[in-house]
Amino acid sequence: MSDDKPFYEPQESDEDPKPKFELYIKASSIDGEMKGSCPICQQWFMIAYLLAEQKNASFKVFTVQANTPPQTFKDKVQSKIFPVVIGTSGKNVNGQDISGIVYDNYDDVEKFFESINFNCPKLKRTQQANVASLKIFEDLYKNFNLFLQNPSSDGKKLLSDLRNLNSHLQMQETPFLTGPSLAYADCVLLPKLQHIRLAGEQYRDFKIPEEFTAIWDYMERGYQTTAFSATLPSDQDIVKHYEMRAAGKGIKGRPTLQKQTYTMSVPKRVPTTTVNGGGDGEGSNGMDESGE
Repeated sequence: MSDDKPFYEPQESDEDPKPKFELYIKASSIDGEMKGSCPICQQWFMIAYLLAEQKNASFKVFTVQANTPPQTFKDKVQSKIFPVVIGTSGKNVNGQDISGIVYDNYDDVEKFFESINFNCPKLKRTQQANVASLKIFEDLYKNFNLFLQNPSSDGKKLLSDLRNLNSHLQMQETPFLTGPSLAYADCVLLPKLQHIRLAGEQYRDFKIPEEFTAIWDYMERGYQTTAFSATLPSDQDIVKHYEMRAAGKGIKGRPTLQKQTYTMSVPKRVPTTTVNGGGDGEGSNGMDESGE
């Protein structure tokens, strides 16, 4: 990590009155500099990006090697939980000065982002539409990890979770979970789907079924947003994220490629009717996998 070279920094005036903060996320476990594979870090990176898009705040992102953080970071932060937020200037919605305040646990980080959210209720976990959406896939990531770590698992629970999600997305009349643009629930779901897609195939030869066309349509729309695509970790970092968990159970993944790649393609298929720009229904299954 370098204090004078943030991973991400907007181009704007230092005199802008918006709240400003630094977001510290886990660095790549491969090169120690690029953004790492932590899905929770990506979730909050996405939310920070979206809040900045709506002129709620301004921020810089620093990547930190979690096991060997630099002394300048340790001088500020005692926690080993990521992400970490440090306020640098400005006031929150309650008029409180955030300068120098450290938010270094999950609850405090969430409270911080709510406190600088002036006009984006869709980016709050407690919004009713987000609460309902989060319940739809609440066990998805847990069941994926259980499947990955258990060589004898047939993946039925994971497949059932994906089928339920696909059915829900088929009934959606909007491109994303709660409306026409990314919301809090999307920032939670999209990183997890990317992990399932890449690590599932690498370690267990599991692929999100091509017939789950609503999921693929949803992921494609996610890839088309800068908030998701610009915050994605590399394929190699995602695969390495599960190396110890999977390999420790006797499951051996295929070798990690040296060159960093970012999978953002979806299976091609015969187009079917689209609803309001969102995912279509059952659709044709005449697919041809493109990309990585």
